[in-house]
Amino acid sequence: MIKLLLVIITFQFSFSQTDRLKDKLITNINQIVEQADAVVGVAIKDLRSGEQILINEDDIFPQASSIKIHILTEVYKQAAEGKFNLTDIKQLPISARVGGSGILSSLGEKSVSLSIRDYCVVMIVLSDNSATNLLIDLVGMKNVNESLQKNGAIKTKLQRVMMDIQAAKEGRENISTPKDVMAILEKMYNGALVNKQACDDMLSILKLDKDGALKSGIAPMVTIANKGGDVEGVRTDVGIIYLENNPYIICVMTKMLLHNEDGPKIITDISRETFNYFERKANSNQYGRRLPK
Repeated sequence: MIKLLLVIITFQFSFSQTDRLKDKLITNINQIVEQADAVVGVAIKDLRSGEQILINEDDIFPQASSIKIHILTEVYKQAAEGKFNLTDIKQLPISARVGGSGILSSLGEKSVSLSIRDYCVVMIVLSDNSATNLLIDLVGMKNVNESLQKNGAIKTKLQRVMMDIQAAKEGRENISTPKDVMAILEKMYNGALVNKQACDDMLSILKLDKDGALKSGIAPMVTIANKGGDVEGVRTDVGIIYLENNPYIICVMTKMLLHNEDGPKIITDISRETFNYFERKANSNQYGRRLPK
């Protein structure tokens, strides 16, 4: 009975410390959000405990290139269904070539032929818009949206190809919410999209090295699987942080930015506050002492 009481007291003491630290995190993130000259949405999930921090999590935000995560998922779904192989080689058609981010549109008109998986890599790592448009044509916009609905991302929609300015002017924007994307990333982390093998390979692509606002807020040696995006007045970055002993998901979205350069700073500031919280929680004992590494 005495041992049980001691265990309960220790647990309550530990929980109290972590709870206070979490309160500080929420206060700090709220302050960043309120002081931002923009609309900001945040969804964070502790993949160990399941705890969440949600701010404007159901607000709809333009996704810019973050929408490419869902195109990637549909490619792997259809490959698993046998509609094509990821190793199939496809030539990049002139119809898919657009400007903006990426490199493929600058290469020879008939000299670009890659495997479907390679197009996925170029889409995620270089955010190549031509590769993205080829993949949208391959899997179908309608199919991407139907899969999103089935996976519970009911506010997420792919409504235009990359660099279709006229569609954006008409309100056909690629949209989602912080909460929707968090749910998709959690399914991917747990191997629950398509199958575990597909999730592992998709995550290996998302982990490939690239700059980003979320990455700027975490320690250099920590692995991140993410995809950022930016268009006029919008900055997003969403991903999984593979912090040892305490991995977590973080999705930060901004819109209505007066100055585009404010977006990355907002995202990095929130990422840094979040990382510092999880890192301390992962590397301290129940009394708050930092553990030697």
